[in-house]
Amino acid sequence: MTLLIILLFLASAGLFVYSFFAKDYQSEVTNQVSNVQINLMREINEIKDKMKDETEGRVKRG
Repeated sequence: MTLLIILLFLASAGLFVYSFFAKDYQSEVTNQVSNVQINLMREINEIKDKMKDETEGRVKRG
């Protein structure tokens, strides 16, 4: 009986620790994905600006 109580206590403590780290890991991954999305949008805008400059430059030259 004592062994069962100890095992249940250890299992609940393990689940508590796991849930704490799982939430922390989830928030870290969410932040990283958000940063990647922001960086991709910046890159897309830079490429659009470069393409716009190139097309305007070709029109001005021609």
